[in-house]
Amino acid sequence: MKKSIALILALATTLFAAPKVSKAEAVKNLVDQGVQFHEQGQYDEALAKYKEAEKKDPKSALVKYEMAFTYHAKRDLEKSLHYAKAAIKLKTEGIEENLYSLLGTVYDDKGMPDSALAVYREAFAKVPNSFNIPYNATITYMRMNNADSAYAWIKRSINNSRTHEGSYYYMGFLASQLGKWPQFYGYTMYSTFITKKGEIIRDNLSRLYGKTKYLVLKKDNAVEMNTPNIKQTDSDSTVNNEFLLAIQTMLATDSIGARKLYDKDSNATQQTEFLIHVLEKIIKLVAFTDEINDPIQRFYQGLIRERLVDAFIYSICEPIDRPTFAQWLIKNRTEQARLFQWFNKEWLML
Repeated sequence: MKKSIALILALATTLFAAPKVSKAEAVKNLVDQGVQFHEQGQYDEALAKYKEAEKKDPKSALVKYEMAFTYHAKRDLEKSLHYAKAAIKLKTEGIEENLYSLLGTVYDDKGMPDSALAVYREAFAKVPNSFNIPYNATITYMRMNNADSAYAWIKRSINNSRTHEGSYYYMGFLASQLGKWPQFYGYTMYSTFITKKGEIIRDNLSRLYGKTKYLVLKKDNAVEMNTPNIKQTDSDSTVNNEFLLAIQTMLATDSIGARKLYDKDSNATQQTEFLIHVLEKIIKLVAFTDEINDPIQRFYQGLIRERLVDAFIYSICEPIDRPTFAQWLIKNRTEQARLFQWFNKEWLML
């Protein structure tokens, strides 16, 4: 018995029809397309996809968050704020940290730091394991020239991450501004080690070298202690004076060959030689001083325990004088490999 062509075509259409896509899947596909456009800098195309998704699901916090994020990238702060506030009122599970961070950033960019900080305080109470929220609060306080509050918030950030390079960079920077010298050295060296950003490495090494070099000055054949004039809290002043005195004494008494440590360095090799010598001593001071209670101490205690101090110092000083580093590496390649193995498999897992 023959079947009609229409029936055959109807059966074929049924057999090979595309599976029906749910509303949630359709929204996700549109959002994914929008994100791709955003990453390529095609913000208007991204927004068009998000608006399609919004029509399908007007109560999606994710869609409104992505719209707010893209409007922020376009520097349309009013629309970014509108969509971020709309997203907050919806179910934000899974995007809460990023959403609150964005909302606070928009307020900050609009010159409303008090509103930004209120958002960050509320957000951190909800997401206490976040490193991004306190990091953003730190930036707001730094813009307000409130170094003490910025330092308190950046400590919360580093307590929640061992690899967020921005947090450790600002921790070292703020410590130097506040005269917290054990923390300055501890976190600045660590920041240099974990970052991949050349500008952070250059800035860190410049501060490590410059601030240390000028703790002792030679004037008219006389050696003078040059303690920086930085306002400190009463609880820190004695600690930091003792810490600095230990470094200054070492600079005044130690020598590298026939050259004193306080002598001017005329080339990159001498700068590297200086840092390698002083940082070895400073690491021991940071690791075992009783006057601070910072997590970074355990990192330096681990370096000493595992006999990885030299590998660490040469690794962070490499950009200053690569030939000196290369000479060390030829003889100590296994030590550098052991350093990174310990860092990744033991320190980050603690």
